[in-house]
Amino acid sequence: MKKRITTILIIVLLISCDKDKSLINEFDSVCKYKTKINSPRDFEIKTISEIDFNGTVQSFKFVTDQIGYAILNNNVGRYVEVFKTTDGGITWKNQNIDINQYPRGIAFKNENIGIVTVHDVTGCPPPNCQNKCVILKTEDGGISWIEKEIENLKGILYHPQFDSDGNLYALLTLDNESALMKSTDDGETWQELFNSTQLGFNLVTFSYKLFENKLYISGKSGELFVVNYNGDLLKTIEIGGSIWDLEIIDDNNLIAVVSGKVVKSKNGGENWTTIYNESARMIGFDSPEKGLMFLQKSVCPTDAYQVNDLIGSTTDSGLNWIEADETTTNLRANFRNSQRRTNGNWYLMIENRLLEIAEK
Repeated sequence: MKKRITTILIIVLLISCDKDKSLINEFDSVCKYKTKINSPRDFEIKTISEIDFNGTVQSFKFVTDQIGYAILNNNVGRYVEVFKTTDGGITWKNQNIDINQYPRGIAFKNENIGIVTVHDVTGCPPPNCQNKCVILKTEDGGISWIEKEIENLKGILYHPQFDSDGNLYALLTLDNESALMKSTDDGETWQELFNSTQLGFNLVTFSYKLFENKLYISGKSGELFVVNYNGDLLKTIEIGGSIWDLEIIDDNNLIAVVSGKVVKSKNGGENWTTIYNESARMIGFDSPEKGLMFLQKSVCPTDAYQVNDLIGSTTDSGLNWIEADETTTNLRANFRNSQRRTNGNWYLMIENRLLEIAEK
């Protein structure tokens, strides 16, 4: 009897050990830290440059094929720094604007006129001080900057964008309330274009997007408010879930990244179909069928944030995804923004690295 009990115990221990080894092997595979960024087989990816600076890129924007700008948070004091490239991103030069403000967004009308929106904390303890509204402005391509307080406005301007006619837009936030603002004189004066108690957006990703003569603005509960350039509400689109990214191909075809999935509409937002059922980030779509995304594949079960992502491409509206062979650790978390160069060719900023992904 004792021998039988001993045999059973040994078998149980062996099975337990095998299970533990299996779990260890599984964790090893998903917890291995990988830095190389791979592309799907129908694309090539290469590093153009890396901005060598004690700070982190928040956003970048090319205004011509050769001239581009990037704003960074200086790690010492978190102050704004602006870098400029005149050779297509191969080299970057610090503009040394020497203004101690907290950067929030960048927009350039052309290679000379641009603004940086900031969080001004002068005279009050950060981070909650919003007692005035301040922008930085250049009219000579970033050589010199002026710090301008906007009269009669309080709060922070996020995600500034110019339309094709040179009008400037931004979302003004104050005490968790938002309003879409418009300037017709390069940020000198502003007027409220659209306001709703339901406006709400993610500070680091999507807030609103310009498309032809309309603006698509994010709501608190996953709505899209569609307004014209006069601020008239045209319609409200229900998506559901916090909106991270939005791509507008035309009035009918919309692709949105929401909490935990990617959805697509073929009829202007009346109906939505899930095309990826995990967390993701948008690189961009050239057409309703053809696009690139960062796709989440697995999560390492540790206290430290470690998620494994890869780049996926589709040519059939997301019915199938062609995925890179290997994942990269925290790829989506380190992604800043993307900009299309031509169809099938995109610039990406991952941390401080400028990369180009292009169709073969």
